Formats: sequence, structure tokens, C-alpha cells
Amino acid sequence: MSLAKEPDMTSVLPVEQLKVTPSGPVEGFRFPELGGRPSAPFKASRWRLDPGEWSNWDQHEVLEIWMVATGTGSVWREEQETAVGPGDVVLMPSQVRHRLHNTGTVPVTLFSVWWPFAAQADSVTGTEVTDGA
Repeated sequence: MSLAKEPDMTSVLPVEQLKVTPSGPVEGFRFPELGGRPSAPFKASRWRLDPGEWSNWDQHEVLEIWMVATGTGSVWREEQETAVGPGDVVLMPSQVRHRLHNTGTVPVTLFSVWWPFAAQADSVTGTEVTDGA
């Protein structure tokens, strides 16, 4: 029985452009693969929004969190507005429309992490866990 070799997690993760927002690119972090499969059960990105700008509305099946690194703004989830600033973390539920408005005088920099909602892979056993299980 051979054991899978753990990926090198000691180096800086490579970054690639995922899409372009009104203020610039959304950059995703590429996690190393383990046995041809992703080594992390989530995906992550960073992006920024300049003062006065609005991000596009977004809606998807995944769960997502935004972690605010710099700047201040308003996160809109459907019609609900929440003021955010450095250190704040906001959950975006599955299928809820959301966007960001930079209400401050410096760029808002966000880190985003998202993962599947309906069926999530257990990172230890590799089995699938479904809602309500």
C-alpha cells in the first residue's frame, strides 16, 4: 500500500486572474493537487474595489465568506445592507444575491473563500456529507 505524498505547503501559493471587476482583477489562489485532486476543500481569491465603486451583483450555489482586509464599505445581501471594515467577515448564503459598495476613501481589499453547499467532501475521509446527515 503506497501513501500519497503531501503537497508542498511551505511556499507562497501561485495566483491567477479569475475575472475582472469594475475596479480590477479578481485573483484566485491555486492550491497544489494531491493525487490529481485539489488539496483544499475550498477555493479562495482576493480582490479590491476602489472608492465609490460598486461590484457586480453575484449569486451562486456555493457558500462564501468575505474577509475585509482594508477599507470600508457596504455589503448588500438582497436588500439587506451591512457596513464593513477591516477585520470583518461576512457570510454569503447559497443563492443569495450579493455585492459590495466602497463607501470609503481608500480601496477595499477582500479575501473570499467559497465551497460547495449541497454536498461537501469530508477532507479527512474523502466521503461526501449531505445536508441533514
